[in-house]
Amino acid sequence: MKNFIFNVINKCGSTKSLIYLRILSFTESIFFPIPTDALLAPMVLSRKHNWIRITLIASFWSVLGGIVGYCLGYYLFDLIETYLHQLNKYGQYLEAKSMFETYGIIFLFIAAFTPIPYKVFTISAGVLSYNIFLFTIISIIGRSARFFLVSFICMRYGESILKIINKYLLVIAIFVILILTLWIKY
Repeated sequence: MKNFIFNVINKCGSTKSLIYLRILSFTESIFFPIPTDALLAPMVLSRKHNWIRITLIASFWSVLGGIVGYCLGYYLFDLIETYLHQLNKYGQYLEAKSMFETYGIIFLFIAAFTPIPYKVFTISAGVLSYNIFLFTIISIIGRSARFFLVSFICMRYGESILKIINKYLLVIAIFVILILTLWIKY
């Protein structure tokens, strides 16, 4: 297993890996199930790329993909709105929209920062016509914070930290979000 990990890290040092990082970051924000971190971390660990530069690349393309996901939700809603009325679910939609408008900033930040699928929230924000400017700002902050955290930790602590990240990232993210929520509330 250790040889496999070192082989992956070595391959992530290639110039082609930058193209793959852009594609993965973009598509992961819309539909792709593999998180950007799966490529970003080995690229940082290869030490063949500037970790700040590749983190900015991942953040930019992830947010761009999120905006495309938002647009898909926004423009495809017209196709499903009539079905919501026919199925007597439009009231539930309006209730969900109200909740999203009330707690949208927290929901979006949680999705952008944690391993929770960001793509679900990008499309939902579009469907619910959430403020695109606010959506973009929160996405930039959340995605950049997540990717910079992963990159910095990989750069600072090397391969040994990957096991800890995989095991505790969700717990750490929940803890950080609880602190932020308490700070915002009070």
